[in-house]
Amino acid sequence: MITILGVHYVDAPEPCYLVEVQLDPPETDYNWDEVTQELPGEPQDNWQVPLDERPLDNTGTRWAFFFHYLDFNKPLLTPNGQIALPALSPMPEHLSNIEYEGP
Repeated sequence: MITILGVHYVDAPEPCYLVEVQLDPPETDYNWDEVTQELPGEPQDNWQVPLDERPLDNTGTRWAFFFHYLDFNKPLLTPNGQIALPALSPMPEHLSNIEYEGP
């Protein structure tokens, strides 16, 4: 199961957000390429996927990743099903050291 803990705006050349999630049970081999958001009229190969996903702890429970062009009106599609996005929230201190580096 994947739970979105927060979505935070990132200053980048194109719309981008830092997404913090929790995996239960913890996983170090989660298939991040299967986390996406539908882009109607586009083939699935063109849909956005996480960028620069990284563990936030040693157990594989908490992760963060960047996501471009996130549509807050649509759920994220994951291997565990659809997940509604929470409202945008300010960047928490524990994520402030993660810097965006474009693709």
